[in-house]
Amino acid sequence: MYYRHFRILVRVIWQSIILLAALLMIARGWSFFEFANWEQVSSRSMDVARAFLTGLKFDLKVAAIGLAPAYLLGMAFAASRHGFGWFQRGLSVYLAVLALVVVSASIGNYYYYLTFGNHFDIFVFGLGEDDTVAVLQNIWVDYPVVQTFLVSVVSATGVLRLGKLIRESASNKVYKPLNKWLVTVAVLVALVPYTLAVRGSAGALPLKRYHAQVSDYDLLNKLTPNAFMALDWARTDKAKESSFFLVSKEALKGLSAEFGQSGATQTAPESAYLEQNPPHIVLALMESMGSNVLAYDDPETNDLLGALRPHFEEDFVFPRFVSGTNATIDSMVMMLFHSPVPTISHSSVQKVRLTGSAVLPYKKAGYRVVFITAGNGMWRNLSNYFPRQGFDEVLDENTIKKVFPEAAKDADTWGVPDEYAFKLAEKILKEAKQPTFVMVLTVTNHSPYRPPESYRPAPVYVSADLAAKNEGSQVGTENMLKAYQYASDSLGQFISSIKSSPLSGKTVIAATGDHRMRRMMVQDTEDLATAFGVPFYLYVPQEIQNNVDIGYEKLRPGSHKDIFPTLYALSLSGAEYTSLGGRNMLAVKDDPIKRFGYHGAILINDRGVVTPSQPGKLYLWKDNSIEPVPVENPDVNRHQQFREWLSLYINSQMAGYK
Repeated sequence: MYYRHFRILVRVIWQSIILLAALLMIARGWSFFEFANWEQVSSRSMDVARAFLTGLKFDLKVAAIGLAPAYLLGMAFAASRHGFGWFQRGLSVYLAVLALVVVSASIGNYYYYLTFGNHFDIFVFGLGEDDTVAVLQNIWVDYPVVQTFLVSVVSATGVLRLGKLIRESASNKVYKPLNKWLVTVAVLVALVPYTLAVRGSAGALPLKRYHAQVSDYDLLNKLTPNAFMALDWARTDKAKESSFFLVSKEALKGLSAEFGQSGATQTAPESAYLEQNPPHIVLALMESMGSNVLAYDDPETNDLLGALRPHFEEDFVFPRFVSGTNATIDSMVMMLFHSPVPTISHSSVQKVRLTGSAVLPYKKAGYRVVFITAGNGMWRNLSNYFPRQGFDEVLDENTIKKVFPEAAKDADTWGVPDEYAFKLAEKILKEAKQPTFVMVLTVTNHSPYRPPESYRPAPVYVSADLAAKNEGSQVGTENMLKAYQYASDSLGQFISSIKSSPLSGKTVIAATGDHRMRRMMVQDTEDLATAFGVPFYLYVPQEIQNNVDIGYEKLRPGSHKDIFPTLYALSLSGAEYTSLGGRNMLAVKDDPIKRFGYHGAILINDRGVVTPSQPGKLYLWKDNSIEPVPVENPDVNRHQQFREWLSLYINSQMAGYK
């Protein structure tokens, strides 16, 4: 009896594994046909084959792990006729539940790629760390939740029926009886292929993360793992992120030298004028002000700048500029605290005071340092964390509503409209009794993309190319463009008001995006020119320009790490500050070899763009785009070295030195 039940069990389990793996493979195929650029894949047939073959190994691995509890229980119940009957019926239900989870996770992974340009990664944990209610509201508005649920339920129901057929088919087979010793051998032998499926490999090493790297076409690398493998890697990354380690001073010094620095401490240029006339500083971090959308700006048909347009034409703007990451809090802590760990503001290390905070030089110079968010100050614990790092005040939507009660009527999922955050910043500057640094974080250009009802947008237009790269509906894409325009217009109105006031000659204004517009897909290599880009805008009063050495190269490459070194040079004389690779974007003389822009997904320099997945390939700049055929990259380690430098620095701050 045991052998017969065991044979039934093996047949049912393996057919169930194949069924679950087929669902995962169908999801991969669907994503491939939706996202693949056929010009890119037409010459990479072997890479495509490797992606699907390796993907199948990942799928079998996940399916085998998912069914392992059933396999073990089945072997235990195989000795009992009644017990095994109950087990078989329960197995059909268990298989249906697994199918429900598989289909739901695969659909979620599909939409995650549409939004972030990657399979599930560490950012997925933002659901729990962010404003969870607001995130869930966005998911409900932006994604077909009901349809996804129905598809998952229908799939699970189908699998439930198939499971019953599989069970009945296996039970109707005739199996020859064996003696107990042969049964033992059969059980052990049957475990071999199952173990191989769980390992994903018959070689010395089990299937690992690096096996997903199958091509120089990055989309194939993103599609190779299934949703569950990607989630497991994200979990591992999250665990590593939460722990800190002692750092070797020699290792940290060595990496500093690789980037032309003797250490993290730098000094701003001396300036007698700035010593006597320290200006106010405003830094606006604009939600989703991505170059990937701004590339479609047209003043006549698709106005994405509004009142910001004349200032973009008159002042300094750097188009070859990237954010540090694809998420707001991640970009903020990297810019302000040189940290690749986004959870430092709301984790066990939240009370550690950082000596390298970017606002401390202003605090030491006698500035009042203010953070204004149009959202809630307790988002990511900023109200508690920022004061520990040098901010005097954190003002949020509650303060804005008190000062401007009319802001409450247009409050939305993430906070109040951007214009009121800028009005509060202007009020603070006009009432200032001392030099003041104000950082403003906007929220309106965020899903669900609803500018105030009173706002009258200029024309926007969804071109065919824009529609192809945006996963939203026509109306949803139009709303996104209107929200983008509104945010830009609010910034532009603020700058215009400052320029037309007595503050004009003593206020430096900087603005950039916190990250790309995430719902825009990266369809091909040429998109890399703008895919992760954000503009960097600077208004520098003429009085400062007349007294401080300034050299403007519009196409100078840079990233968030360069913002504060630039602001220090325009406001603080001889101040010491912490910087990891940051450069003054307006320096008269700057070594082109040392300047670069860092984003987690790309690195840009004077010559072109490099991705960490293909460090040996450099895509050269071509006007506002890049050459599709790369050349050899002479500095293949730069991106990885900078990432390691960031890691060692923040660990030295948190854990100290060996």
